[in-house]
Amino acid sequence: MIKNNVETTIEGNKVIYKRYFDVSTELLFEVWSMPEHLGEWWGPDGFTLTTKHMDFTNGGIWEFIMHGPDGHDYKNKIQFTDIKKPYHILYTHLGDGEGDQDVHFESKIIFEEVGEGTNLTMEQIFPSKDELERLNEKYGAIEGAKQHIGNLAKYLEKLKSYPPR
Repeated sequence: MIKNNVETTIEGNKVIYKRYFDVSTELLFEVWSMPEHLGEWWGPDGFTLTTKHMDFTNGGIWEFIMHGPDGHDYKNKIQFTDIKKPYHILYTHLGDGEGDQDVHFESKIIFEEVGEGTNLTMEQIFPSKDELERLNEKYGAIEGAKQHIGNLAKYLEKLKSYPPR
């Protein structure tokens, strides 16, 4: 696992991102599961996030808006399919929640304790290789996901610099 960098592998219709973080699995899981944390780092560079509703349970729905640096708002809807704290979060991205499923894929977020830190593996599984290629061309999906993980790393560094309460 690479520290301070994202290792990316493409296997057919699946993209796998791996990175080591020098934080506990509990903290890493927490920043993936609480709206107050997610609003600080979720998304590619330049994006901000507004959570409309989040039910972080198996079968629960998270509705949010990603505000792009171009001023465009992107509605999103996710359904959590399997949550096992602090080991993994599985979800299905259901498009914008209003019938537009232009972006539809499954994600597996896996947290693996390694000494004092955590290996993070994020898998995105698309319906087909063609769909992955379409979304990557239209939205820059792979680079966006790398930036997403990079923004997570920046946020964790900020958290580590605050004194404990």
